[in-house]
Amino acid sequence: MKTQINFPIDKIKLIEKNFNLIDGNGDKKINPEEFKILIRLLGQTKTDKEIYDIIDQHFEDIDEKSEDNKQVENSKEKTVKTNGGEINKNTIVKKNGGKISPNHDRIKNLINKLNNFNDDYDKRNKGIKKNENNLQTDNGIDISEMKPKKDINFETFMKIFINTYTEPISVNELIKSFEILDNKKTGYINEDTLKHIMISSNEQISNDDMNLFMNSLNFKDKKKIDYILLSKKLKNTIY
Repeated sequence: MKTQINFPIDKIKLIEKNFNLIDGNGDKKINPEEFKILIRLLGQTKTDKEIYDIIDQHFEDIDEKSEDNKQVENSKEKTVKTNGGEINKNTIVKKNGGKISPNHDRIKNLINKLNNFNDDYDKRNKGIKKNENNLQTDNGIDISEMKPKKDINFETFMKIFINTYTEPISVNELIKSFEILDNKKTGYINEDTLKHIMISSNEQISNDDMNLFMNSLNFKDKKKIDYILLSKKLKNTIY
């Protein structure tokens, strides 16, 4: 039986703050694409399949005959008005209309991939496309054939989050992941090894995202990276 998770008030408020940031158009709801981003931002290192299973099981299907369908049918391509123009809803927008830098989000998504680089399924990185036609939910539904889902509010999100919550990866687990690639047990890896981890799947990571991740680590000597220190840095970045 799964242990009931009880978050303190201050942590719930922090989660709600992140929810509101992801809610690009300020309607107090997020769509499945935004849900995936938010789950990763909150330190949940789940595989693509696990996230799609959660969406399939916990999000309500859109009633295609309903009038609401006009508002959410194209949730992946929603646009919101900002300063007289339009931007794609997948770009996170501040409530005052200004854009929030996606770097923090993308770094965390890349970190989550790093944490689980030996998983059977690859991590999704924001803005990076991959072939999902071979993925299926636990119900045997191809990801590409999933029914459109309704947006969810914060209360529903918290119920899902608590029900599916897993403890974030520990520093020791991160260190052990790096030790696998440190055959001589030196305590160090180089930039090439770190990049190998990041691209050790069929998923293509752009050079921009790779450079973003490497620069965010701020190591002076990229030929000799202390992975114990690196693990602590990554852990501090994860929620």
